[in-house]
Amino acid sequence: MALSTLLISAVILLLSSSVSIYRMQLSQSHLEESSRYATDVLTTHISQAGFQPDPWLEQPEFPALTDDTVDGLSLTGDQLGTQRWSQKNCYGNDNPVRDFNDLPVFYLLQSKFRVTSSGNLGFTCRYGADASTSRLQINNFGLVGGIESLQVLYAEDRDADGIADNWVTAQHWQNETDIRAVKVAMLLASDQKFDQPSIGRFTLLDQTVERPSDGHLRRVSTFTSAIRGRLK
Repeated sequence: MALSTLLISAVILLLSSSVSIYRMQLSQSHLEESSRYATDVLTTHISQAGFQPDPWLEQPEFPALTDDTVDGLSLTGDQLGTQRWSQKNCYGNDNPVRDFNDLPVFYLLQSKFRVTSSGNLGFTCRYGADASTSRLQINNFGLVGGIESLQVLYAEDRDADGIADNWVTAQHWQNETDIRAVKVAMLLASDQKFDQPSIGRFTLLDQTVERPSDGHLRRVSTFTSAIRGRLK
C-alpha cells in the first residue's frame, strides 16, 4: 500500500507538472499569435498610408500621418494615426458610391491605434469623401487583447537621399513628408499567471517600461514598416 501511494503521488506530481508546462506553452503560443495579428494589421495601415489614387495630378503631398499621431498619449504609450485614399471602407467593404466606370470611388480612410486602459489594441476609423465629411465607423474597437504598451518611432529622411537620418518621436519631425518608415514595439502579457518569477523591466525602442513580478508571461514584439508610397 505504501508503494502504491508513492507511485500514485509521483503520477499526480508528473501530471500536474505536465499540465503546468502545457498551460505555459499555450500562453506563449497565444502571445505569438496576438503579436503576429497586431503586426499584420498595423503593417497594412502603415505601408498604405499617404496613398493617393492620382499621384500624377499636381497636388500637395498627402500626409500619411495625421494629428492623431501622439507621443506618450497615456501610461499605455503612444498613439498612431494614419490616412489614405481607399475604395474600401473601415470594414473592408467596397464603397457603394460608384464612378462612371461603375467602380468604387476613392474616399478618405483615417485610422487611429492606441492601447486602451483595459489592455486592448484599440482601433478607431473614419471614412468619407473628405476630412470634413468623414463619418466614424469604428470607435476604439479592441483588435487584440493582452497588450500593455505601444511605442512608436519614425524614420526621417531630411536630405531626401532615401536613407533615414534619424528616428524621431511623433510630431518631432521637421516635415511629415520626410517620414519614410515607422518602427513599432508592443509589450504583450499573458492572461494567466504562473508560479515563476517574471521579468519586471522591458525596453521598448526609446522607453523603459516597468512591470511587477506578478507571474504573467510577457514578451516584446518589434517590427518596422516602410511607407511604401514614399519609397524612391
